[in-house]
Amino acid sequence: MQQQIDEARSVLADLQRQTAGARRQLDFDDSAYLVEVNEQLIVSALQSQTEAEQAAQALGELSKSHGLDPLTQLPNRVQLQERFAHAIASAHRHRTRLAVLFTDIDGFKGINDALGHAAGDEVLKHAAHCIARSIRDVDFVCRYGGDEFVVLVTDLAQASDAAVVARKIESAVASPITVESRTMAVSLSIGVSIYPNDGAEPKVLIRCADVAMYEAKRLKMNSLGPDLPGAHGGA
Repeated sequence: MQQQIDEARSVLADLQRQTAGARRQLDFDDSAYLVEVNEQLIVSALQSQTEAEQAAQALGELSKSHGLDPLTQLPNRVQLQERFAHAIASAHRHRTRLAVLFTDIDGFKGINDALGHAAGDEVLKHAAHCIARSIRDVDFVCRYGGDEFVVLVTDLAQASDAAVVARKIESAVASPITVESRTMAVSLSIGVSIYPNDGAEPKVLIRCADVAMYEAKRLKMNSLGPDLPGAHGGA
């Protein structure tokens, strides 16, 4: 009887050893499988990131080759120079006026600092879209650099018409925009120069409009304080 009990215990012990070994092998196989899946996910993520970066680079190069700003898809300075020369020649030939509007987003640095550059890019795209849809097809807008845009308004009957266009642009850009779960109102400061009243060359007209823009910004800050309404927005 004791011998049968000992044999049974031996068989049970052997089964327990086999079960433990099988469990360890199963755990090892599961771990190896999880490691393999995780590696595959990492490789896929890196490939996707690389493809996205390559696509963005290709878009940037294509945009530059067509004289476009990669972020806003507006014309860049290269196109501005070409368009400016034609606009001045046309104004001179037809004895009409040409307006240059130099615009700058109020509090843009504060937006970047508070919400990050991705949010700043969204604000730039919002401003670019609003400015572009506020002008006529015969007019022209470019991203001049940073948060600055230049608008050429052609065939002006009178210089005061430029102010009407500026107000239309300001109103369009002021439409609320939601960025990073925050809704804000973006505002612009706009300076204006007129051909031929303020100059006959593009660089002179742009400089005059730039000076006028900074004066408009200074007056706005003096009247509203250092924190402009569009600089931070509200939640």
